[in-house]
Formats: sequence, structure tokens, C-alpha cells
Amino acid sequence: MNLSEKLKSCADPLDARLRMASGRLWVKIHHSRTGETVLAVCDEDLLGKRIEVSEGFTVEVSEAFYGGALIARDELDKYIVQAKILNLLGEVAVSYMVEKGVVPERAVIRVGDIPHVQIYL
Repeated sequence: MNLSEKLKSCADPLDARLRMASGRLWVKIHHSRTGETVLAVCDEDLLGKRIEVSEGFTVEVSEAFYGGALIARDELDKYIVQAKILNLLGEVAVSYMVEKGVVPERAVIRVGDIPHVQIYL
């Protein structure tokens, strides 16, 4: 099943639950030097924050990388089908793609205490 089919094949009850969620996402499309489309997605509340990874070491959730358009979670599907590489950060972004079957649970790591995924589709 290709990505587009996975996104369309979600059961109606799941789709309804996902649409009801209030989480919004920042999305930005990048193009790599090798021609792949990279989609950067983070939860609305993370943009501009610093995540403590370990004592004395933080990572910035930068507007330059993630701060494109602010969208509702169910609008993410139309961006995902354009991407070859996904960079997802946050509970809303990661859980949505795991629930949709686009991202396997085993691909999820934590940056500090925030779920993160980088995956090639």
C-alpha cells in the first residue's frame, strides 16, 4: 500500500477522533541538495522553544526550519504525499503519523522528552 492509500484508508472512527483533536502543526517544505522534498513538522507549541536534551545541551525548534504554515492536524495529509523525507517533532505530529500507519512506532525517538521522527518514505 502506498502512502496516499494509507492516508485514505483510515477507518472513519479514527478520522473523526483525529479531526476533533485541537492540536495544530507548523509545516514547512524544504528541498534537499539531492532533490528530495523534506517536510518539517512540529507541534504548534514547540516552535521557538529550546528542548533540553541533557544537562547543558539544548536544541532549538527553529522558525527557519519548522515555521512555514500553521495548519490543522487533518490538513497534514496533503503535505505528506509531497514528501520523500519527514522530520516530525512533538506529540501531535508524531502520534498522528503513527496512528495513520505512515510512521512505524519503532522509528520514534525522544529529543529530551519530545517524540521525534526522521524517516525516508
